[in-house]
Amino acid sequence: MSIIQAAIILTIMNYIISILDNFMAWDATWRPLFVGWLTGLCLGDQRTGLIMGAELEAIYMGISAIGGVIPSDPESGTLIPVAAVILSGTDMNAAIALAIPVGTLITYANTLVSPIQLAFLGLYDKYAEANDQKHYTMLHYLYCLLITPLPRTVIIFLALWLGVGNLGAINSAMPLWLINGLDVASGMLVAVGFGILTSMIWSKKLGIFFFVGFILAEMLGLPTVGVAIIALAIAFAIFLIDTKLRSIDNKVGAGAVAASAASPVEKEDSLF
Repeated sequence: MSIIQAAIILTIMNYIISILDNFMAWDATWRPLFVGWLTGLCLGDQRTGLIMGAELEAIYMGISAIGGVIPSDPESGTLIPVAAVILSGTDMNAAIALAIPVGTLITYANTLVSPIQLAFLGLYDKYAEANDQKHYTMLHYLYCLLITPLPRTVIIFLALWLGVGNLGAINSAMPLWLINGLDVASGMLVAVGFGILTSMIWSKKLGIFFFVGFILAEMLGLPTVGVAIIALAIAFAIFLIDTKLRSIDNKVGAGAVAASAASPVEKEDSLF
């Protein structure tokens, strides 16, 4: 498959993902795990796409959109590196290390064309104020089908067409020490992603389970599925205990309310 053919196929794929995200609000369609697998499926190498998608998912897991601003685009940061590995033989670890910069560049490019989308927002207010439901609905579908995804689709196509082959050439020209450095960097990015995610969900009550999972996986050698099953059993047991305690608290609270309601009568009886 040539670069131009792959660029056309992946651009159509990216357009479909954008349409699904606009109409169905599926936040999972642009995640690296799904995009990586789908890119591999389109290019005939699902295994590579799934492996890279899983590693990039671990990196992007800790990256959050603050105020709607995404520092690095996960979709393009997955699609382009996976395509480069499959089509031009780029080193996988080097491509993973370049995923964040690639996604950042695409984010900047999307920001440059965002005024095109913002220019149409005034029409929404105009049609809404005039109660023109027909033109409002037409603008909505036009916005979801063309205005929002089309500029991004063009950027992705140009990046795939002009960038995938160049990534392969750059990888071939890299010295061995740089490739080894990128290998180390790709491993560190995964660790950083998990570290950021852990810092977001860390609590004193749940922190002990992190160390329990580490001991089960590293010292006892249990597979990931086994650790997950144990974690599920512990979570279910905690849920049952918490439910039981809440029911007891509700009964005690109901008894206290009944006692407080009856206390004035008892005080009056004691006076007479």
